[in-house]
Amino acid sequence: MHGPVFGVLGPLQASVNGCRVAVPAGKQRILLATLLLGANEVVSLDELTERLWDDAPPRRPRAALHTYVTRLRQTLERHGRQAGGLIRTSAAGYLIEIGRTDLDLVRFRALVAEAKAAGRRGDLAAESAGLAEALSLWRGPVLPDVRSDSLHRDVVPSLTEERLRALDRRHEVDLALGRHDRLVGELRALTARHPLHEGFWRHLMLALYRCGRPAEALEAYGRASACLRDRLGVPPGREMRDLHAAILRGEPAAVRQGESRV
Repeated sequence: MHGPVFGVLGPLQASVNGCRVAVPAGKQRILLATLLLGANEVVSLDELTERLWDDAPPRRPRAALHTYVTRLRQTLERHGRQAGGLIRTSAAGYLIEIGRTDLDLVRFRALVAEAKAAGRRGDLAAESAGLAEALSLWRGPVLPDVRSDSLHRDVVPSLTEERLRALDRRHEVDLALGRHDRLVGELRALTARHPLHEGFWRHLMLALYRCGRPAEALEAYGRASACLRDRLGVPPGREMRDLHAAILRGEPAAVRQGESRV
């Protein structure tokens, strides 16, 4: 027998005893997603109401919320009696109890923490491997199949930023390990998807330079600079400008940039 397993790092997923649970679209899906994003902590009635109904709550939101909690429990219990019992009631709201291995978001954060600990010990190879394992848990944008404006406005951006920070760190570590040749393709794709993220541009420039392709590194700087000026009206930051100047001068210091944080 397998316990319940959930996923929020992509479309919402739920399985019980190895069988996928079809969570109905609408309020049940929003409710489960909200509880999972605050796993093992009480989510207040006010927050749940906002997530489920945004700015148009029903006349009796607590009663309506209780109805949806009951329905969600029943949905989970169809695949195993223990699954519905994961959702607990408190005076302040509701919570879902999740083990470390039962939710991809919990596993992601634990793996990132373990990777950072390896980095602090000086084991960069283990840090890179741990970050790669953590990032492999992401299946796409967070919860595209959960229709809650407030959820995507207030919660999803910070989760996306957690992923970008982990990616940034893995690039720094891999550059320090001399893996620049492996990064160019990935970084080209990331700069196309996130053209305002200077860290990805800087790492792409550095990877290209270390691969003996300084002209392409300078071209990348030009594209980044144009994008930042066109969209934000600002020049590249100090680190990018310093790297650009070092590459123009062909200084050995350019080869070492990006390692100062490692």
